[in-house]
Amino acid sequence: MGLKMRPDSKERLEILKVEMGLLQGTFDKYDDLIFRNRNWFITIWAGAIGLAFTIKDPRITFLAVLAAVLYWVLEGMMRQQYWYKYVVRYRAIREWLNESNSESISVYDLTNHYGNRAKKWERAKNSFFKLEPSLLGIVMVVCAFVAYVFVPENT
Repeated sequence: MGLKMRPDSKERLEILKVEMGLLQGTFDKYDDLIFRNRNWFITIWAGAIGLAFTIKDPRITFLAVLAAVLYWVLEGMMRQQYWYKYVVRYRAIREWLNESNSESISVYDLTNHYGNRAKKWERAKNSFFKLEPSLLGIVMVVCAFVAYVFVPENT
């Protein structure tokens, strides 16, 4: 039998500091990916509206609506499946560092596998119904429908 060595409090704190840095790097990566996808969908959306005016076919604006809805769904899925588990872990470490007097946090658990996990509804709500992407998606859909009204039909 081998001797199990567990990190002491100071070592655990250092590991958690490293973990916080890794989590921040993960957030930066996903934020970059989310904003790149957002830029692509805005470009596709604007292109569809521009094309509708160019060829004078209001039905093309439905492609802009589709792009807006697809953007909202894909960003929500990315946040739900990948991003949010890191948010929960980051918050758990932050709370433990700032408020806890106990040693009840797992060390080096990037996705919070051993800690408290978010409920399904909380995860969905915080992934799909964030104000910024939801508002952007709604504005894109409304503007596409407004464009539909103003695009002259090619007769």
